[in-house]
Amino acid sequence: RWSRRNIFCKQLYENQLTALPDGIFDNLPDLEEIALQCNQISYIQPNLFPHKSKLTKLYLDNNLLTELQPDLFVGFSLLKSLTLNKNQLTSLPSVLFGETLKITELSLSHNNLTHLPTGVFSPLKKLKKLDLSSNQFSIISANFFEGLEKLTDLNLQNNSIESLKQEDFKKLKSLSTLKLGNNKLQSLPGDDLNNLLKLVLKSNKIHSLENGLFDYLKKLQVLHLHMNKISTIEEGTFDNLEELLSLHLAKNNLSSVSTSLFSNLKSLKMFRLYENQLTALPDGIFDNLPDLEEIALQCNQISYIQPNLFPHKSKLTKLYLDNNLLTELQPDLFVGFSLLKSLTLNKNQLTSLPSVLFGETLKITELSLSHNNLTHLPTGVFSPLKKLKKLDLSSNQFSIISANFFEGLEKLTDLNLQNNSIESLKQEDFKKLKSLSTLKLGNNKLQSLPGDVFDSLPKLIFSKLPFDTRTSDLSNKVVYTVNVKNMPNYF
Repeated sequence: RWSRRNIFCKQLYENQLTALPDGIFDNLPDLEEIALQCNQISYIQPNLFPHKSKLTKLYLDNNLLTELQPDLFVGFSLLKSLTLNKNQLTSLPSVLFGETLKITELSLSHNNLTHLPTGVFSPLKKLKKLDLSSNQFSIISANFFEGLEKLTDLNLQNNSIESLKQEDFKKLKSLSTLKLGNNKLQSLPGDDLNNLLKLVLKSNKIHSLENGLFDYLKKLQVLHLHMNKISTIEEGTFDNLEELLSLHLAKNNLSSVSTSLFSNLKSLKMFRLYENQLTALPDGIFDNLPDLEEIALQCNQISYIQPNLFPHKSKLTKLYLDNNLLTELQPDLFVGFSLLKSLTLNKNQLTSLPSVLFGETLKITELSLSHNNLTHLPTGVFSPLKKLKKLDLSSNQFSIISANFFEGLEKLTDLNLQNNSIESLKQEDFKKLKSLSTLKLGNNKLQSLPGDVFDSLPKLIFSKLPFDTRTSDLSNKVVYTVNVKNMPNYF
């Protein structure tokens, strides 16, 4: 038993404690912090903490607690931090939190809770964040949240909630973030949560969205609906969400969307529709979305992008078009994307590129055109990409390479040409790539290399060739050691 009266903090976390002896804290009246997390404690006796008036931090998470004694936390008038997550709690006493008035955040996640007594949290007058995720709740009741008028953040993810009623959250007048992801919800009521800013509904079983569903959420800024089974969205569903900044509809079963469906989302910055079943996008779908910074359309079945599909280009920084069925791209499609940094076109069916495709896309540093059907590139097609550092042309059908392909790429550091049908290389093919440090040529049809093929690449430190190579950088002079047993014509 410790008896020093001036001890303010006792840290015993991450040991192998299974229990605490009676009276262990009796002679420590000045304790402000007790850290017992990450042990194997299964029981906390009623009077373990006799001196409560000064304690501000109590950490009990990551133990084996199955129950908590009534009144265990009564009298902790200064307690601000309390952790109970990652235990094995199945229920809570109704008077557990009496007088713990200072707590602003509470996590009970990763337990086995199925129900909460009415008003169990009502003494927590200053509680703003409550985490009940990863429990076993199948139903939710307004009684769970009695007295939580100041709660702003509620996490109910990773439970088994099957349905919600409109009144379930009616007492949470200050709620701004509600997380309901990874449950079993099939439909949603129209909730009157006037202050809600973020709503997470990912990974449920929602099949459709009805008009009027979000009418009362006029302040909503973030809406996550990805990883559901949504196949239909009624016209007008999003009409009242004029403050929405982020809409996540990826990984659903949408086969089509209308132009008007998103036309009122004038503040939208992030729009994700990837991994659906879209075959086309209607004209004008982005016309009323002037602030878009990210458009994610990858992993659909889109075969054509019309020339004026993206009328507002000045703010767009991310555009994902990979894993579709695109066979061609319109000239000037990306002209005017002055802030675009991320563009993906890999895993399509492109056979050629227009010579003026990338005009003014000055910010792009990485570009992948891998897994297409390209056989040739127009001279200077990449020259507007002044900051391009990584270019992936792997898994195409190139049989020859030309210096003209790489016109203007003075800052390129990484070039991937693997998995093509390249049969030969010339020294001048890479002469314009003065900054190139990584060159990948594996899985081609090269039988020999001219001795000076890499002489124009002073910064090359790694070259992945279709045979055994070793490279090293010695005093800024690159030394190549090549296994030549299958290359009789190399020297």
